[in-house]
Amino acid sequence: MKQQVLCENENPLSAQSPATVDSANEEFYAKFPYPRPPLTFPQLEDPDFETVMLNQSIGDFTHRTISSSASIWVAGCGTNQAVYTALRFPGSTVLGSDLSPASLEIAAKNAGSLGIKNLTLRQESLNDVNYKEEFDYILNTGVIHHNAEPLKPLAKIARALRPQGVLELMVYNRYHRLFNTAFQKVVRMLAGSGDRSATYDEQLAICQALAATEPVASSSYMAPFRDAHASHLADALIQPVEYNYTVESLQALVSQCGLELFLPCNDQFDLMANRVWTIKFSTAELQQRVDRLPDVVKWQITNLLLLQQSPMLWFFVRYRGTGDDGRYEARLNQEFLGTKFVPASTQLRNYVRGSDMNYTRSATTLPYPIPPRNQLVSQIRERADGRRELRQILNDLGIDITSYKTITDLRVQSTTSLCPYLKAVR
Repeated sequence: MKQQVLCENENPLSAQSPATVDSANEEFYAKFPYPRPPLTFPQLEDPDFETVMLNQSIGDFTHRTISSSASIWVAGCGTNQAVYTALRFPGSTVLGSDLSPASLEIAAKNAGSLGIKNLTLRQESLNDVNYKEEFDYILNTGVIHHNAEPLKPLAKIARALRPQGVLELMVYNRYHRLFNTAFQKVVRMLAGSGDRSATYDEQLAICQALAATEPVASSSYMAPFRDAHASHLADALIQPVEYNYTVESLQALVSQCGLELFLPCNDQFDLMANRVWTIKFSTAELQQRVDRLPDVVKWQITNLLLLQQSPMLWFFVRYRGTGDDGRYEARLNQEFLGTKFVPASTQLRNYVRGSDMNYTRSATTLPYPIPPRNQLVSQIRERADGRRELRQILNDLGIDITSYKTITDLRVQSTTSLCPYLKAVR
């Protein structure tokens, strides 16, 4: 499959071939396994809770698209993601793939410490896999943008997805990476001077020295990296290959594989930063013009207008449908309003890391989820009794149910995996 220019590539130094980049990434993550093992791994006592919320996240309030015994692939799992996924979906079979033996070794150790039985780990490159329609749900976050030809691993992932399956995909937002890619260029300019290329250790030393240099050190751009562990600093600022995207170029990329972006995935970073895909425009006429547009065009507008303040490019992806007008969210919002809900709740128990780096199960449980910060969500949750449709509850509260932004934000902030406050009932 011929790679088209569908993304921005600021740092293509090592992007000579898929094999070359695989080798560079394997060496890089052997030196800097990422991310670091967490202090705790959480697990919910209701084994189906996360499956229910995943279905609601993709707009299925019947909870049928992804079953509790799904086949799941974490394609590019790093040290932790496959472990988290196996704990989240204990009734599913989970495969974690990565080309880094060092990352897989850490994942295997942690999985063993946690007693996980539903996880298989496999060393393999996404450029070389040959799965075909094997997985109901695939996670690929922060991976293909570190490949020589991102289209190649994405095509392999698309082939592995079952016809009704869902891919959770994240790539770098072009407007979030301006500082990172500029910094990477400087490191490589300095690392490449002389009669040989610098090692990764030498590049990290250059990176740390640059990061301590004024006025760079006091820049707001350096704030996320102050006191950061070496693996985090390296992953952000000296990674061998990096592509980044806009909504437009990402949609163009996935469409080459017969896929489409169909919903944003609510992620923890945007939640903390209060970044959303919806904008309240200054006039009713302008708002109506935007609301009539296909979803992808709406997201493009947000991406272009908000630039660095736009959300991460973290989306749910599926095979393209036929006869679709591209306005899935508007139809989903109407379904959301017509659904009956009850408060979602379970108990959470943590596995806590000890001084020996092994994990032990805590004796105590905590109510989950924690109370919502959003006052409207709290009010709805108090009134959600499973008998009245949501639109009735909102009308009683005096909420404008014709506002696209209001209903979209409310759905995301009350019924998704990251904000699991309401559970649909039939």
